Amino acid sequence: MRRLLPLLIICASLATPVAVAAAKPVGPGDRGRVVKLVQRALGVPADGIFGPGTARAVRRFQRAEGLTVTGRVDAATRAALLEAPASGGAAVPDGEGGIVAAARQALGRPYEAGASGPRAFDCSGLVVWAADAVGIELPRSSYAQYDTGARVARAAIAAGDLVFFDTNGPGASDVGIAVSATGAISATTHGVREHEIFGPYWGEHYVGARRLGAG
Repeated sequence: MRRLLPLLIICASLATPVAVAAAKPVGPGDRGRVVKLVQRALGVPADGIFGPGTARAVRRFQRAEGLTVTGRVDAATRAALLEAPASGGAAVPDGEGGIVAAARQALGRPYEAGASGPRAFDCSGLVVWAADAVGIELPRSSYAQYDTGARVARAAIAAGDLVFFDTNGPGASDVGIAVSATGAISATTHGVREHEIFGPYWGEHYVGARRLGAG
């Protein structure tokens, strides 16, 4: 008898449009995507909440850069964070490679139907969260994500491509993020894990792959 293997559940809610950057300063009490970008650049936990720890990291960065030390991210601080990370902040990942880096940060976190992070994920929620971390906006469901970007041949899959499976019904009912030509990270019912794309289970359910930023 075939043993039960992890199935992925998708959520049909719509993604909320996000802006890549904000014009106004960001500081204590602020929340959202821009705060997460700042936190990633500073190398602190990216929970999207500008708390005391983030403010301390901003002040350290400002002192190192010779900027006015305010603990808030104004235009000059934001430019230094996003354009000159070598002075002490970690580079903000960009594009498809950044999606892989973001997905790796979620490894081991639990599965929850309808969850988009940062503490738990479902399959398409993980993809939305990882893409959002690098400024790429995607629809919320795996079916809609399958219509994004350009089709990629099985033999041409590369890190950052989205890979789709039919483990939870016909069509692209399941999605992961390729980390290589043969491996992917996805939110399974046992949590966020790295697995083979074409192994004994996943290979039987493989549907196709899409490349973001193309098409």
